Amino acid sequence: MTAITLNLLAEEQLAEQASARDPVKSAAAIGATLLMLSALCGSLLWVVAGQRRTEVNLLKVRWDNVRAQQATSAGTDFKSTKSYADDLVALSRARTLYARQLALIKDLVPDSVQLSRINLALNTEVHEGAGAAGGDALASAGNDKDKPVKTARPRSIERLRLQLDGKAVSSHPEMEVDKFLQALRTDPNFSAQVEQIQLRSIARSPVSSDSASVNLPSANFVIECQYKELK
Repeated sequence: MTAITLNLLAEEQLAEQASARDPVKSAAAIGATLLMLSALCGSLLWVVAGQRRTEVNLLKVRWDNVRAQQATSAGTDFKSTKSYADDLVALSRARTLYARQLALIKDLVPDSVQLSRINLALNTEVHEGAGAAGGDALASAGNDKDKPVKTARPRSIERLRLQLDGKAVSSHPEMEVDKFLQALRTDPNFSAQVEQIQLRSIARSPVSSDSASVNLPSANFVIECQYKELK
């Protein structure tokens, strides 16, 4: 008797082998896998891009704050620098004025006079404008009573004022002070720039009673020199 063996799974196995060798299905599977990987990579890139956008926004806010602070500090620094520069210009101008005037009076101070303080200041005077010439005569006339009188504009005049505080030591200190005044008034270089020289005050200082030394009388004085108009 001959035995016959039937393989019932043979057809199913052959079908699976044929399906495995089908290129269309393989391509579809590979495409689906690539699509899933692309979607996953896109999601990751989107998350990373969102984080970078957040960092960029934070950096932009910090940059704006830094620029605002720099602008504020720059304005403050400019103001302080300008103030410092103005002070230097004023100091340089005052130094020039002092040096020129001291050079004029240094040789005029006698040996008996000691200057303790020299003050040189620039004063600005405002002079109101006077009526035009002939304005009163025209106003008094009958036919010109309503005609307005022209007046000049106020004018600013800059003048230097020099104040000399000192002490004269001599047997006759008042005479030494008078000699000093005459020297200032008669010197051609100094008097050419000065309009008025006045002795503001003079006072005799008390003599010490120390018998061990010979003390001469002394007098403290203040002289004021008004310079001519600066042009």
